[in-house]
Amino acid sequence: MKISVIIPVYNVEYYLKRCLDSVLNQTYTNLEILLIDDGSSDTSGNICDEFAQQDNRITVFHTKNEGAACARNFGIKKASGKYLFFVDGDDFIEQDTIEKMVKLSNNGNIDIIYCDYYKYYDDSNKQYMSLIPFYGLNKKTHILAMPGPVCKLIKKELFIENNLFFLPGKFFEDNAIMPLLSALSKDYCYLKEAKYYYFQRNESALNSKEYNPKWEDIFEVLNYLYKGFVEKNLFDKYKSEIEYIFIEYLLHAANLRFYDYKEGRTNIKKVHNIMKKEFPKWQKNIYFKQENWKYKVMCKLFYGNHLFLISIIRRK
Repeated sequence: MKISVIIPVYNVEYYLKRCLDSVLNQTYTNLEILLIDDGSSDTSGNICDEFAQQDNRITVFHTKNEGAACARNFGIKKASGKYLFFVDGDDFIEQDTIEKMVKLSNNGNIDIIYCDYYKYYDDSNKQYMSLIPFYGLNKKTHILAMPGPVCKLIKKELFIENNLFFLPGKFFEDNAIMPLLSALSKDYCYLKEAKYYYFQRNESALNSKEYNPKWEDIFEVLNYLYKGFVEKNLFDKYKSEIEYIFIEYLLHAANLRFYDYKEGRTNIKKVHNIMKKEFPKWQKNIYFKQENWKYKVMCKLFYGNHLFLISIIRRK
């Protein structure tokens, strides 16, 4: 069974060799490796070409810079494998990652296989992270898994048959479709081992020391996801899960980011209005109730626009 490994590449010359070596050295060898050079301005494109000359499983595509979403979508359309496995160009995987996940696929009958991951830092320290939320894995909660496409072996037909592709030109583009993709899957399996190394770059756009207006893309992304569940007639079935996604990525994560910058604080009121309109009873959400006290207090304070109290709590 062929697995298509899709690697979007953009200006990762210092990390790309590590990434590619980890894929080429997989114990599972029936791989098609698609490198999509997204208009890199450093030597990343040359590195891709050099590796392609050494291993005929690699195909390189040099495209204009349109972002990770377009690169992944390009890879999906070019892939010929039954399953897709996404790796970012600055990340890497353990040698038996794909083999272990394929073994859980029940000969290609499971739609999605998940694995856990490490946050990996410049000093080689790593932190184990569970892909699946702490409240347990079942048909509903698996759509709350970390929404990135990485750490997942996904049937290609899930994307194609449902006409689901990553949202081009947006931050958080994976949040726009991955929960819906999981909801549309018939079955899944979970390898509770950290096999993927998610590299934490200090210069990452999400770790910026200056306000980035692209963070506001989260509004469009979640609106796109909301409409997707409605159009697929899945909203009522997964209302609690969608509500929690809005709590986590708008009321909690986005507001924490907006709060740190004067330019972003006007968006805290916008978050309040969205939650009040779409999920007025969000505080009764079954997943929110299972969060720790600080998480719940912060969300409630943001919702009430109590910024002074937030500043006191964040100092502790």
